Amino acid sequence: MAAGEGSRMTDLTSKCPKALLPVGNMPMIWYPVNMLERAGFEEAIVIVLQSTLNEIQKTLVDIHGVKMKLIFEPIPDNDLGTADSLRNLKGKIKTDVLVISCDLITDLSLHHIANVHRTYNASVTMLLSTVPQQYLDIAPPGVKSRKRSEKDFIGFDERGDRVLFMASEADLEDTVTFRKSVLKRHPFINIKSGLTDCHLYLIKKWVIDYLSTSQSISSIKSELIPYLVKKQFSKPKQEMPNTNQSVISEDTKPDIFSFSSEDPLTKDVQEMSTWIDHQGDMEDLYHDNKIRCYAYIPKILPNIAPKLEITNIHPAATVKNKSQVGSECLVAEGTTLGEKSSVKRAIVGKHCKIGDKCKIANSVIMDYVNILDGCSVTGSIVGSNVHIHEKCEIKDCIVGAGQSLNAMGQFTNEAIVDISW
Repeated sequence: MAAGEGSRMTDLTSKCPKALLPVGNMPMIWYPVNMLERAGFEEAIVIVLQSTLNEIQKTLVDIHGVKMKLIFEPIPDNDLGTADSLRNLKGKIKTDVLVISCDLITDLSLHHIANVHRTYNASVTMLLSTVPQQYLDIAPPGVKSRKRSEKDFIGFDERGDRVLFMASEADLEDTVTFRKSVLKRHPFINIKSGLTDCHLYLIKKWVIDYLSTSQSISSIKSELIPYLVKKQFSKPKQEMPNTNQSVISEDTKPDIFSFSSEDPLTKDVQEMSTWIDHQGDMEDLYHDNKIRCYAYIPKILPNIAPKLEITNIHPAATVKNKSQVGSECLVAEGTTLGEKSSVKRAIVGKHCKIGDKCKIANSVIMDYVNILDGCSVTGSIVGSNVHIHEKCEIKDCIVGAGQSLNAMGQFTNEAIVDISW
């Protein structure tokens, strides 16, 4: 995005396009273009004003020798918003799109942002940053402006990853209302006002398709993003027949949810995959009777074990007196189960040592795990080479490989990784 006129810095942009203002003896636009090149991009579309096309093209290609293929897309010299510019590119955008402003200078890895976008399957991923206090205290040169800069108020979920609320200071009233659908999923919302939008967005292709039909949205930051945030927990409109409504008066504006539907293959993949939008617990990990995650293995593997000629208890395993191993369990070779212990709906790996009076249920215990006397492990995944001391209680946890848990510890809904307890 290099079509900004720099209306708030006219003293500098009256003779020089904003995108070409020098920063460190390089034009401002060179930095985001160079960032794309370093990240491995081979092609980019540069949106410029018609009046600055030749100057920006000459600067990037002829003077600074940018190797990446640049497609310059001029727009009229009128007040078009960022969303308006994207709408004009609809025919040229075939996949998800990365939108960067020409005034963004950062060393942040674009691969990291892309990984976050893919991990959460987000409709839009945006880059936000805190503004250091020392920069807030610096008085800008030039004529003093009486206009006070407005803050953005952004509400996040418990982890600080998902945006649940977004509004500018000017749009806020004395009271702020939240939809029940939002509070039901996220009863704790952390609202921050000290963040700045860096104008870097990763946007799904379907959002661009929707934008092409919604002419009223002009700005990505102030209109498109808040609208998507507001709609994320809403339900599609129900088609209700109205026999008294004429064809002329019928509302033909497409619903946003009609654009966000996935293709059949992607939908099947999502149905058969696990999805957790939080860390530290296993909430919402199991869904119906479908195979959705690794932790579901204990429930289905024993049913198919006979077909694979896998024995319930390996001949080289040792089960001591008064211990119980359910028929829906698998115990691998070299494992020892102490006296008066029970294993139900669980898989125990090779060469594990389970002490006396232990209870293992609905869990996966990997190889070379030591579980000492009196421990209880339910609904958990325990990595290899883990040492669990006496009388530990572990429920709905993920224990990383090589961990050591102290005696009498109690752990519920935790991810214990790379930490010794």
